[in-house]
Amino acid sequence: MMSDMQATARDFTRKFPVYRRAAKTGQTVRVRDRDGVTYVFAREASEAPSLADVAGHLLGSVNSGVRKKSLEGYGRD
Repeated sequence: MMSDMQATARDFTRKFPVYRRAAKTGQTVRVRDRDGVTYVFAREASEAPSLADVAGHLLGSVNSGVRKKSLEGYGRD
């Protein structure tokens, strides 16, 4: 695991892109404000999309020429 980074609230605000990249790579950034309170900035583990979610986006985007829904078999011609 990567080592923690420490910053002041002012430095964190000014260099936010640097600390965001550090958090994205797995580092934890500890931010201390003027009153001495420490906040932790870290990346939250995101859940990988399921196969059903990925396939769901593709379902309507592919035009196969075959009708997906029909009334065939319900007494209608």
